[in-house]
Amino acid sequence: MTMSPETPTAETPVAEASAVTPVEERSRRRKLIVLLLLLLAFLLLVAVAAWYVLFRQPIGIPPLPGQTVMPTYATSVFGPKRPLGVTVSPDGSRIYIGETGGDRIARVLDGTGKQLAILQPPVSTGTDHVPVYLAMDPINGEVYVSDRPTGSIYIYDGNGNYQRAYTAPDSLKGWQPLALAFDKAGNFYATDVSTNPQTVLVFDRQGSLIRTIGQTASMSFPNGVAVDAAGYVYVTDSNNGRLVVFDQSGALVAQVGRGVGEGNLGLPRGIGVGPDGRVYVVDATGQGVYVYAGYAAGAKRLEYLGYFGGEGVGDGKFEFPNGLALDARGRIYIVDSGNDRVQVWSY
Repeated sequence: MTMSPETPTAETPVAEASAVTPVEERSRRRKLIVLLLLLLAFLLLVAVAAWYVLFRQPIGIPPLPGQTVMPTYATSVFGPKRPLGVTVSPDGSRIYIGETGGDRIARVLDGTGKQLAILQPPVSTGTDHVPVYLAMDPINGEVYVSDRPTGSIYIYDGNGNYQRAYTAPDSLKGWQPLALAFDKAGNFYATDVSTNPQTVLVFDRQGSLIRTIGQTASMSFPNGVAVDAAGYVYVTDSNNGRLVVFDQSGALVAQVGRGVGEGNLGLPRGIGVGPDGRVYVVDATGQGVYVYAGYAAGAKRLEYLGYFGGEGVGDGKFEFPNGLALDARGRIYIVDSGNDRVQVWSY
């Protein structure tokens, strides 16, 4: 029988239908790699979201070599008249602002700027009040407000209800508390501008005076005080145009002076220490915020990291900024006094 040319013979093997060409194999590998990358990206997003939910703060992203990351403008809270001081709850859901214009009162706002309450001083103290600086007790959430005309500190609960006036020791009769702060243990710090020299007073949880800082530092109207995790005390010595740093014993260990050089100050006011140890200093005449690394043992001057702000009325611009506070997420609340607002910045 004659075989057809199309009929396979033993010498002509039939190609397997399931064979994969090299081109198809490369395409399959590329698809697999893309799927793996998408899966890794998804898992990374889940991890970031979990971190934020658990710790309520962003994950720090290392800067590129030679680059220092500064915060960026996020939003503003409008309404207060000539505000000077600010403090904030750890989660940022409540903002406490003292205003020196208008009704000259302190207000409680939510995170969007909606007023929740007014921090009213007791009627028995009269009507001449000017709330200046505020601080929140990290242990019980009470809010302390320094009142300039009466030389008093009034204390409120987190909802704005008056609790009591701060009772200073008899030895401090006639004191003039100004800047306020707490350390992580709940010890209370207040600058006193009634004495010469002016000092920082430190009180324990029972209200006893346990330390006086700055007797030999010749400070003049210290308008800001903050304490870092290691116990170093940072004070804006406003009228001397400098930032001074004291150790746990009260010794002056470092400072940043007044001048036109990089990182030098003009009229420093509010101050705060972030969760990462950065030190933020509001400069009223510099129209912005100077950022420094936290104190390093042996250093005579803080390392200058950068500046943000600038003079103006637009978003992220300032007119004589004053107070500053930070929440647990690292967001920065800056009193923009001349623009009747509080700006919020974040990383």
